Amino acid sequence: MTESKGRLQEFEALRGLSIVLLLALHSEVFDPGIFGKGTGPLAGLVASFLLGSFFFLAGYFTEFSIQKNTSLFSFVKSKVIRIFPPYWIALLLFVYGIGYSLRRFDFAIYALNLQAIFSPVFIKPLLTLWYISMLVVFYIIFCIILFSIKSNWGVLIASVISFLIAYLLNFNIGLFDPRFFQYYFIFLIGVYFCRFNEMREKLFSLNVTYKILLAIITAFLMWQVESFPLTNFLYIVIADVFILSWILLWLGIFRAQMGSWKIWAFLSTASFFAYLYHRPLWHFLNQILGMEAGLQKVFFNLSVGAILALLIGYFLQRGYDKLLVMFRLK
Repeated sequence: MTESKGRLQEFEALRGLSIVLLLALHSEVFDPGIFGKGTGPLAGLVASFLLGSFFFLAGYFTEFSIQKNTSLFSFVKSKVIRIFPPYWIALLLFVYGIGYSLRRFDFAIYALNLQAIFSPVFIKPLLTLWYISMLVVFYIIFCIILFSIKSNWGVLIASVISFLIAYLLNFNIGLFDPRFFQYYFIFLIGVYFCRFNEMREKLFSLNVTYKILLAIITAFLMWQVESFPLTNFLYIVIADVFILSWILLWLGIFRAQMGSWKIWAFLSTASFFAYLYHRPLWHFLNQILGMEAGLQKVFFNLSVGAILALLIGYFLQRGYDKLLVMFRLK
């Protein structure tokens, strides 16, 4: 296996693990009413890790694309084509299928994928789809930085300045979803993780015992600050270290034989469309079967619902890729 394929293997597996955790989280299996109060804080830890993994991977593959001499126009075109049409369908399903109510002019902001800038002060937050908007905002910010600045220190300085400007806008007028600040540097570190090959290998070569201890310690610290405001600097630092320690642990695990399991490729391929459409799918299935809130609904969504979401997501992604090739958009 080449180094490139090896790297793709572990990142593919991390994405697969993250979508499984997301489906479990959204099934509400971590709700305190299911297995007791002890699972309540666990939901926050799982959410931070899985979402952090998605943003980390997005940062990594953004830099990976740039290193292949991708032009700014090609990069933007690729992201718009891959993200927006499936997202618009999901948006319609959330609003007109599930029945999420919006204020009069909110829909335009959602259609442009900018709710991460204006939510929750100026527009109503839209469940689940906020992540796609946050991803688009990160792409905008970091593509401007990465395509205009080449030095590592220059990228870091520009990124810190952008973060501080966003932080001041949030503090003074309420712009930017507070979750923006938790995941901002996770995306950036994904970029650097791709850039620094030697440092990446040194991190991977750390003794697994140290990685496990770090993961446990940071989970405990994260548990202690979970009630802090998302814009609190201590919370941001601890949350980011927690996310990164668990990402490093799992990437190391997936570098071994476990990462070569074929299931990860399937899950990774299914992840984007499964993320977009699992809530509308579950909503329609629950309505058809007349399921009320409770254990039966939770375990149905976690089992049958999750499997269907992944199968549909996989075939939709494969079909969409073929469609893009057919129209020479890929």
